[in-house]
Amino acid sequence: MRIAVTIMLALLAGCSSKNEEKHSGGHQQSGDSPKAHDMSKMGGMAGMLMVKTDPAEVKAGQPTKLSLMIHDAGGAMLKDFEVVHEKRIHLIVVRDGLGQFAHIHPDVDSAGNLTVAYAFPAGGKYRLYADYKPMGKDQATAIAEVRVSGDTPPAPELVPNAPGNVTGDGLGAKVAFEKAKAGAETTITFSLLDATDKPATDLQPYLGAMGHLVIISADGKLYVHAHAVEGKSANGVVAFEAHFTKPGIYKAWGQFQRAGQIYTVPFVLKVD
Repeated sequence: MRIAVTIMLALLAGCSSKNEEKHSGGHQQSGDSPKAHDMSKMGGMAGMLMVKTDPAEVKAGQPTKLSLMIHDAGGAMLKDFEVVHEKRIHLIVVRDGLGQFAHIHPDVDSAGNLTVAYAFPAGGKYRLYADYKPMGKDQATAIAEVRVSGDTPPAPELVPNAPGNVTGDGLGAKVAFEKAKAGAETTITFSLLDATDKPATDLQPYLGAMGHLVIISADGKLYVHAHAVEGKSANGVVAFEAHFTKPGIYKAWGQFQRAGQIYTVPFVLKVD
């Protein structure tokens, strides 16, 4: 299977009150993000992600229907999306402080309306990063914010623990890379280990790749979604390439599939 390499970046503007709007039928929060496909080549403004929740007050632990629309820089609603890694929309949900993470896929109707159900695990502010590719145009990312009521525990401190051995939900890894520097390409390699610390050599393709890697800066403004590098992923070893534009602390989540189950392996790194 040919594994495509995709690196997407959005240097995201914060969602301020001037970006919040109302529309008929419920509450909506929105934000802007510049468009880029390669981390080293920033583009112009991408779309705006508009979100309506049902119920209007989102509570931790309770299923919430998210109704989303993506409007282009000119204000027109987008309805035609290309399939990228088996899905038309990849929606990343991350709590402020980067303590909670989810990668989900909304349904898309013929008018471009996006819907998905999700139960936010804890209270606080969440950022929603929508990866999409308008038909015939470049890959882009749009962002919105959702506030969730309920118990709001503090996020764990972001302490760099990679390169080194890290643990996930049933899958561990030795994460290796040379010193990460802003402006330089970094190859990040996972040597995956099962529950007995033996190499996890039974990986299966997940959404058209042997792995997915999402990286977000501590302030939530820098976002990367990368896929396994063709020819560098075999026998439990999966490699990704990233090009950081700014120094700082980042959190990353590698996602892999074994026996039909998705495993997430998080780590924290520092970019000089």
